[in-house]
Amino acid sequence: NYVVILLFSKDTEKLLLVKRNKKPYPNMWNGIGGKIEVGETPIEAAIRECKEETGLTMINPKLLVTYVYPKSNPMNSNTHLSVIYDFIDIEEVEDNYEGHYEWKDVNFALDFNSKEIAGCSNLAQMIKEIYDIEDIKKFY
Repeated sequence: NYVVILLFSKDTEKLLLVKRNKKPYPNMWNGIGGKIEVGETPIEAAIRECKEETGLTMINPKLLVTYVYPKSNPMNSNTHLSVIYDFIDIEEVEDNYEGHYEWKDVNFALDFNSKEIAGCSNLAQMIKEIYDIEDIKKFY
């Protein structure tokens, strides 16, 4: 079980992404994330992973969705992926073993055709849903 964290700036214009050093998706931009440890909720895992990887503290993390990949999927058999998001003040994040961190313009991540972004455009879909739920911008 895993979490992916989408950290937005409080003004909703920027998104903290990591250009990954390792699999999956090496040299591609993605949200922060990691494994959910035994006994943790997805929110608890997101808070811990965010702090470990970036040094940043989540203020009001929210669960967007938990994807459950079917057992028939050879890449992600029975994997649970919880998407957690929050809005925080922009702070610099030092690069580390995970990769290079940048506060990117949200429009960068909304490009469904980008070859630089991990996950077959799912990041753009998640952002659109978050913006809709939070009444930031209506896409639907």
